[in-house]
Amino acid sequence: MTRTASFATRAAKVLSRRRTIPIELPEFAIRALEHRVEMTNAGADDEEMVSFNDVVEWYLLSPLSVKEMPHLEFAVPGFTAALVRWMMDATYSGPE
Repeated sequence: MTRTASFATRAAKVLSRRRTIPIELPEFAIRALEHRVEMTNAGADDEEMVSFNDVVEWYLLSPLSVKEMPHLEFAVPGFTAALVRWMMDATYSGPE
């Protein structure tokens, strides 16, 4: 079991690395995402501010369901651990 947990941890670290990719979107989609950033940041404290990239990430990853995890994990070993790590980093604020 330790070997499996160790692999998942290493795989999550590798899959959590960031990489820049070119993407082409229609103008209306870009403007909708920019509007979402503006709405989210309106009245937000500095530590709550989001970027365009944050919103794109959320729209890409948040629709994933538990039902899809086994398929994604099979295709991309470590995917589930990386997604859980991303969710914790994106939403966990810790004790105040």
